[in-house]
Amino acid sequence: MRTQTLRHRLLCSTAVTAALWMATAQAYAASPAQPAPDKQAIEACQGKKAGDAVQLKLDNGKTAKATCRLVGKQLVAKRGASIGP
Repeated sequence: MRTQTLRHRLLCSTAVTAALWMATAQAYAASPAQPAPDKQAIEACQGKKAGDAVQLKLDNGKTAKATCRLVGKQLVAKRGASIGP
């Protein structure tokens, strides 16, 4: 009798764990894709290479320091600190 209870608990915990893993995988797969980079970020890196410092024109007319980064196959100006090109 005790062996059946232990097996039942093990089976239930395995089923719950599997269900949680599946739910996590589905949530990860359903996460939204990165938005497309804006025109200014692409234009700022034209003629540059990954890791080059550039000035990024903001929508409010000001500029900000940025670095050209490879996003997929597109070179894009990204603001903020980062390690490597």
